[in-house]
Amino acid sequence: MSASGTPRKRARLDGPADDEPPQSPQPDANPEEPMANDGSAAEYTRDAEFWLEDGTVILVAGDVEFRVYSGLLAKHSPRLKELFSDTQCTRTLLVDGRSEISCPVVCLTDSPDDLRHLLRAYMPQDASNIYEYEYPSFDAVSASIRLGHKYQIMSLYDRSLEFLRENFPDDFDTYDKLNQWVPTGWAIDDAIGVVNLARLIGETTLLPTALLACTTLGEQIVRGYQRQNGMQEHLTIDDQALCIKAKIEIRKARVATLFRVLCPAPAKTCKNSSGCRTTLRKAVYNLHSTIDDWLGDTGDPFTGYKTYIKGGKLDVCEVCLPMVEATSVAERRKLWNRLPLLLGIQVPGWGVPPPAPQSAPVQS
Repeated sequence: MSASGTPRKRARLDGPADDEPPQSPQPDANPEEPMANDGSAAEYTRDAEFWLEDGTVILVAGDVEFRVYSGLLAKHSPRLKELFSDTQCTRTLLVDGRSEISCPVVCLTDSPDDLRHLLRAYMPQDASNIYEYEYPSFDAVSASIRLGHKYQIMSLYDRSLEFLRENFPDDFDTYDKLNQWVPTGWAIDDAIGVVNLARLIGETTLLPTALLACTTLGEQIVRGYQRQNGMQEHLTIDDQALCIKAKIEIRKARVATLFRVLCPAPAKTCKNSSGCRTTLRKAVYNLHSTIDDWLGDTGDPFTGYKTYIKGGKLDVCEVCLPMVEATSVAERRKLWNRLPLLLGIQVPGWGVPPPAPQSAPVQS
């Protein structure tokens, strides 16, 4: 990967608890007018993207109302199906400018932006799946996980979590194939949001690589960043401290790994030990030319040695070169296994290879 680039499982997320459903407008108000949570009339903005003329339910989030298909949402969400059934407030609207229908009006506690991301997953205007044709934004993934959990849309929750696992993996070989810190189209600052999301849902396997990306942010670790919806995203004080301390530990571990890989000791079967030893010593000596890369704060500690040696090529014999390559992989894997320790966190099962698939018994 190049430089360019908790305890509770599925803990309660933001929004009302299971026994505290989102508020619906009061039934004694005029159903023809948009309603506020306290039952008084209020002015709402119809969402430009999700005010469907044949929609059968009105969802109110903040000061925005969405007219969408209740049956489609209820099919995927037991929680929303329950809310649609329980609401006592309705509004009479025209369908396609002709027939009148009575639409339930349900006030939610979510932000309009989050709800819009959820609706796009099931009522897309172009692509049939937010993950099918392009990388989704962090805001879309975050909303899908939080609202997917809240409204029991587990297929959306699971697919979004899978996307994060693919891009913030707990497996070295998968990580080594990635060439950037965050998914395509994301800003490096979004790693802060991934850390916070991982903490929220108790998915500790996302933390090491997300925190590692955060260690490259410099002072942005403290400042955080503003999301598209205007909310400020920043690490907790504890996670800021972890990143600041971990930068030093990771830097030391990376330097030690690099020097072990380029240790000037030829292979035992090398037929040109003097020449190969000299080449390895020169490679170590010339590391001063790339010191900003391997001693800096933005480099990936798992980058192979070729990035740091002059010319990117090690001119040793055909016996010593495979030895150096194997040592590089082994040392980087050892560093990977120590990553949670260097970050000051605990990730059960980290560094443990998955069990090999068992072959089916042969039928006699």
